Amino acid sequence: MPKSSPIPEIHFSEIQAPKLGVEVLTLESLFKRGVDRILSSPHRVHFYHIILFTHGTGDHSIDFTNYAYDDATLLLVSTGQVHQYQVNQAAKGFVIVFTSEFMYENATELNLLHSLHIFEHALFAPRIQLSAEQRQMLHGLAWIIQHEYRKPTDELSAEILRHLLRLMLLQIGRIQQVSAISRRVAPHYQDFVAFRKLVERDMAKSRGVQYYAKQLAASPKKLNELTRQVLNKTAKEFIEEQVILESQRLLAQGNMPIKEIAYRLGFNDPTNLVKFFKKHTRVSPVAFRTRFHPAN
Repeated sequence: MPKSSPIPEIHFSEIQAPKLGVEVLTLESLFKRGVDRILSSPHRVHFYHIILFTHGTGDHSIDFTNYAYDDATLLLVSTGQVHQYQVNQAAKGFVIVFTSEFMYENATELNLLHSLHIFEHALFAPRIQLSAEQRQMLHGLAWIIQHEYRKPTDELSAEILRHLLRLMLLQIGRIQQVSAISRRVAPHYQDFVAFRKLVERDMAKSRGVQYYAKQLAASPKKLNELTRQVLNKTAKEFIEEQVILESQRLLAQGNMPIKEIAYRLGFNDPTNLVKFFKKHTRVSPVAFRTRFHPAN
């Protein structure tokens, strides 16, 4: 058998000219691109996805968790996440992908806060089941966005698409707001996101609550109060979960030695990563990797 290839790192690339930073396509057209091998294998993306199913049923994997979908399902995939399609020719829907740069252009801080918070995967589940009214509204918006995207581009195309996309993101945010977690998170959202981003940036430097509390000019007690309020877990538990998630993403790449992953994540000895990983997942790093890259 040929050697397993690493999990692809997919960066944004579009056919449209001039480049807009957004692409709107159907599931059917995506599956016809002849990239089934990539789509049906885990791949790490560096742009945002809105996947709105209109027909069919199946499963879609996001960060190694399977989510069932039907014709009333919305899935959100954030930049940096690993996801995997179940290539199903009977499934239909809209796929809208875009970069953060596309949303940042001409945006106010308030625009961004209310636009991109729906992708905060540490807080919100990526799967939303829509009511009949929500489904009709989002399908209508998706159709309008697709119609605008397919028109010949002019000097207003990017801004019109940006406003339409923001409208869709705001509507999804409104749907999210009815959840209990959203109401609980709202007063603490910005503080939590600052903590989450710091953990993503500095997890190789430290896994200690004291370190992050100091960076955020807070006490460890305050940091624990924040994570208990938002996630019902301690700051230490959240930090360790993020380290595990990143180690899973790196392990799924297939070609990176476990020793290198250990050092990248701040473990001074690979055996310490193995112990840490087994403690939290109950499987070894090698066993986890084998799920995606079976031994020859």
